Amino acid sequence: MIDYQNIHLTAHDLFAPNGSPAENCLIDPLLFARQVLLVRAGNQRDERQKQAELAAVRVFRGQPSNHRQSFIYGISQRQRSEWTRSSLVEVTYRSLKYPPSWPSKPAQEKGIDVLVALNVVKAASDDAYDVVILASHDTDLEPALEMSVADGKAKIETAGWQGSRVLRVTGGRRLWHTSLSGADMVKTRDRRNYLPPGPR
Repeated sequence: MIDYQNIHLTAHDLFAPNGSPAENCLIDPLLFARQVLLVRAGNQRDERQKQAELAAVRVFRGQPSNHRQSFIYGISQRQRSEWTRSSLVEVTYRSLKYPPSWPSKPAQEKGIDVLVALNVVKAASDDAYDVVILASHDTDLEPALEMSVADGKAKIETAGWQGSRVLRVTGGRRLWHTSLSGADMVKTRDRRNYLPPGPR
């Protein structure tokens, strides 16, 4: 499970040079998930855990309005089209909320954390998965982790970037956490050009 905007912007804040545009730190969800498993395997002592197989990559992010931000909307659609070329990747959008003062105040993601939380809890109870890994630094998701640990069937883990907050459960207890470095971020960057084709 990837809380996309959180993972993308945290990578930018941690690793990008000052003044670098956020789009320079776009993350390819499939590359990110594979890198998480690679780093995770290197830190495991249990041989069975080292051999974890990627079953699904679920991405959650805000959707720009085609009416208000048609250019960015088009980019987001081309991203989803490219990412979902792999049958492993599923992208779920939730419409951005635009304040009355937009565009002087930016649109915001609303409800993504709830959507992610519900899907983590659901996946944890699904017999199809042995391990569910949540990639996010958003502490609003900690209650969902606690519920999943208490009531779910799957092992619950987290993933994210070195130098940022690690999610915890009751009593400050950490779950197994896979931490990716700046070098890992470089390996997971989405370097595709999503701009629309120019005039011919």
